[in-house]
Amino acid sequence: MLNNNFVNKNTKLIEDKACFFIDNIFSAGITAGFTNSSFSGRLPSDFNRLLSYTGKKASFSYMDQKHLSEVVIIQNPGFYEADGLFTKNKNHFLVVKTADCLPLLFADKDHLIGVIHMGWRPAKKGILKNIPFNLADFKVAAGLGLRSCCYQVGDEFREFEELSSYLKITPKGVFFNPVQFARDQLISKGLNKDNFFDLGLCSYCSKRNFFSYRRDKTIQRNLSFIGIN
Repeated sequence: MLNNNFVNKNTKLIEDKACFFIDNIFSAGITAGFTNSSFSGRLPSDFNRLLSYTGKKASFSYMDQKHLSEVVIIQNPGFYEADGLFTKNKNHFLVVKTADCLPLLFADKDHLIGVIHMGWRPAKKGILKNIPFNLADFKVAAGLGLRSCCYQVGDEFREFEELSSYLKITPKGVFFNPVQFARDQLISKGLNKDNFFDLGLCSYCSKRNFFSYRRDKTIQRNLSFIGIN
């Protein structure tokens, strides 16, 4: 049976004028959060403005996000051909752009941080299985993106072996549960089930002002970020 809600009641978001900060998931020294629609999602131009809200001085890295399954560990700031990044660089942020795909934010006890851009195509292609280490020491936040309430898909998803167990068939159509998919995949990589945190924000139907491609066909994007102070 599908569980549609892994929202941790202790998860706390702090709202600034243009950002939400995740307050009590990750350890001290980690800054994580996501933007609202006052940002357009243009990178790299939006990053310096984003830093003004974090109060940090830092470099950053981001990705081309071609809906593939590449996950890379990086040493230097910049632009990477990938849908997942991990680093231990201090004073460095990783940023992922989304307008319905699910952003996943990672940090372990030794301040190895990561971001994953998980649309259904990267999910189907095994992006979470491509994370190149065990996740036993990590905490993971599932950020702003489509939830099962609004993630309607075509009947062809029933034929996708990786995804078919995470479908709900209703009179209105077929709906995919990306949060449960991500949770189960990450637990299979060693993540403690109590260290998976769902922020519970659907980009499509949230009453807050976030970008959703499915709803508005927008070219603008929400930015999710995590950094090491």
